[in-house]
Amino acid sequence: MKNYLKEIALFTAKDATGTSLVYPVSDWQHIMFCLSSQTSANFTIKFQGSFSDTAPTFSAAQSATNRWDYIQVKDYQNNSAIDGDTGVAFAGTDDVRMFELNTNGLKYIAATITARSAGSANLHLSGFNNE
Repeated sequence: MKNYLKEIALFTAKDATGTSLVYPVSDWQHIMFCLSSQTSANFTIKFQGSFSDTAPTFSAAQSATNRWDYIQVKDYQNNSAIDGDTGVAFAGTDDVRMFELNTNGLKYIAATITARSAGSANLHLSGFNNE
């Protein structure tokens, strides 16, 4: 039996660069993301994670006291791995993409939109445990 987390919106019609809200994930084995774009979106989104006991500032530079990194996600469409430093690029399309993140001890996650020139993004997450 699986235990599911109700869907949470991290971005809604986000039409600028920036970082999502920080979400605690230590209670969940797996996180699913649903990313959708609209109005001919053109942007890159990168997923971030941290093992820190307190939430880092994902919008600030990484450092010895602000410990986080970009993290890999798996594309549900073709099961390919997407490198965290590369992120997911949207280019002039309205699309929906789904990804999975294996939390493996992560305590906090966030996502950052970079290199945006058009359109907007919606990002939702849900979690589950195998029980």
